[in-house]
Amino acid sequence: MITINLSSNSIRPLDIMAYLRSNKWQEVQRIERGAFWAKEIANVSYELLVPFDSQIRDYTNRVVDILRVIEKAEARTQVEIYEDLTAINADVIRPRLLGANADGALSLEQGMRIHQEARNMMLAAACSALEKRPLFNKRKPEQAMNYLERAYFGIPQRGSYIMKIISPVSPRLAAGKDLFGNDLEPDEPFERQTVRTLANALNAVEIACREVAAKGDIAPMKIAVNRGVSANLCEALVGLHFGAGEKGVNFSFSWAPIRGIPQDTVSSATITMDSIPILQETVRIFKETETIESSEVLGTVNKLEHEGEMQGGLKTKNKTAAPSAGGAASI
Repeated sequence: MITINLSSNSIRPLDIMAYLRSNKWQEVQRIERGAFWAKEIANVSYELLVPFDSQIRDYTNRVVDILRVIEKAEARTQVEIYEDLTAINADVIRPRLLGANADGALSLEQGMRIHQEARNMMLAAACSALEKRPLFNKRKPEQAMNYLERAYFGIPQRGSYIMKIISPVSPRLAAGKDLFGNDLEPDEPFERQTVRTLANALNAVEIACREVAAKGDIAPMKIAVNRGVSANLCEALVGLHFGAGEKGVNFSFSWAPIRGIPQDTVSSATITMDSIPILQETVRIFKETETIESSEVLGTVNKLEHEGEMQGGLKTKNKTAAPSAGGAASI
């Protein structure tokens, strides 16, 4: 039997109820200080009591009972259930770094690099959630940068070395009916858009790498831009690979129960060792061939010529800059 150390606030009543509702349990009776929930599976009925107040004296014992009942009903380990309950309000990304040593350990240098590259990966996904582009310049959108303040690293899991990136998300609530009686579909939160974009982009990288290897053409990677692939994402994936022992990276996604699993989205992906050269070349080509918008270039004016009806000036971005000897112009 696996023992889980529970604190008084590690699993909260509302989180338990949200988990039960998302997994098709039904509230069947309310009492003064709690509610009974039930579920029938294969003609076997299961019932549990959820307290309303986490400050009651035996709250921890009640949570232990809840875990035991769910374990039997859903044929899942208490550890898995506990992890879902503590991340009820968040999507979770788990990069599994295959190059870690047998104990799942990394050096300080490796640890610093993989956390930086994981941060860059999430930033690339956030940028692509706003706009699909092959390359994002150093000045990232404010909304994408703000997202980095809300997502955070969780405690790594045991294994080869499994990182945990937690992206909190708001619950999906019924928004009522429109004038025609149809259910209103609320907008998807930006946090969910970012994680969904990352999952789709990683899947697109897998597929595109196979196509590039078969055809010897960068075109499949360019097409994958529409699914969130960018030079920034590819560079972060290469960094994760090299930072963790050069044996590739597996990704798995757990979706917040309070929002459900997004449709048409994969929940796992693998970046293999043999795909890394393709990703490196994709980064190089995208950086050399793509134009970065909203950029300012400073240079020295060496020669000016009259063109058409222009009267001695350098016209850039619909503005005319009067030159001076040896002066600089913004292009």
